[in-house]
Amino acid sequence: MLPEFSLRNKFGAAAAAVLSLWGVIEYYGFERDFHQHRDPYKIVAQFVRFEGLRAAVPGDAVLGYLSGEEPGSELAQAMFNAAQYNLAPRLLQKDKALDWTVGNFARPVDFAAVGRQYGLRVERDLGNGVILYRKEQRP
Repeated sequence: MLPEFSLRNKFGAAAAAVLSLWGVIEYYGFERDFHQHRDPYKIVAQFVRFEGLRAAVPGDAVLGYLSGEEPGSELAQAMFNAAQYNLAPRLLQKDKALDWTVGNFARPVDFAAVGRQYGLRVERDLGNGVILYRKEQRP
């Protein structure tokens, strides 16, 4: 014979069941949002952007780095960090024009004109705003 449950026990069990379901729904919503927004700067997508540059430049290279973004801005810093991460073990020197320099642009600009400001010429346009510059050689 089953024991009889009081109205208080039934209400308590029902409340526990409702709160458990609510917790599951909230957890699902949190996980869904986390998985949709866990890479807001598209760091993983940058791997494909820099693929051609990794193939063109030796792993021990030290490269200059230029960007079209406002120096010190959050976007400029995120773009630099993504480039450094994806091009490792190559080293990038921010805001410097070395013999070989990476241009990393989020918007279309006149890449050749940007390079000329630093005494660089476009060696290769690798697409998606990734440019490999070379220092102009003086005769």
